[in-house]
Amino acid sequence: MKSDIITSSYSVEVSEMPYLKCTGCGNTLEINIGEQNYWNRPNEGVNPSKLIGSATCRHCGTGIGFEITDNIIVYVSGKSSYGRLEAGLTDDIKMLYAEAELCFQNGTPNASATMCRASIELTLNEAGFKGKDLFELIEDAGEKGKLDDIEVGLAHSSRLITRGAIHRGEFVSLADIPSMLSATVRILNKLSSNISSPD
Repeated sequence: MKSDIITSSYSVEVSEMPYLKCTGCGNTLEINIGEQNYWNRPNEGVNPSKLIGSATCRHCGTGIGFEITDNIIVYVSGKSSYGRLEAGLTDDIKMLYAEAELCFQNGTPNASATMCRASIELTLNEAGFKGKDLFELIEDAGEKGKLDDIEVGLAHSSRLITRGAIHRGEFVSLADIPSMLSATVRILNKLSSNISSPD
């Protein structure tokens, strides 16, 4: 039986290791599982039926993330643009966000989500908002009208998702990361003018 070819935003149950179709150039890639993977680490408290990984196209360098749980594969393309960061943001903020995208492209959603959270927290601090923790920083930005209700909700969602990953070792789904990256760009850009000229 021929393996399925998985395309962007697609999931399918597979009985053989599938091929990924690169969204950058159309090249077909096969997932190869190395010796060090989630199935080989059952004693570390990792779900033995879950595998998260990535493939990089040898032709164009596009990162392609995938997640397999109980024989269901979800493919997430690293090609999409999640927005362009405003020039007013500091290099440290831009570097944290760049790490978030890089972690996503390398198939590490927990790391990507954590970098999204870190970039939001650093931006709030650099923009001069007050609070003893991320919750209070987000609330202060909302109360001062620098983030609208939707952006406050997005920031709190990022905070809550990563809290489980950081403090309880919960897994963030790779498929959730693109929306988190887009939300992070929106929040950072909204706060960029406050970094240049804080009230």
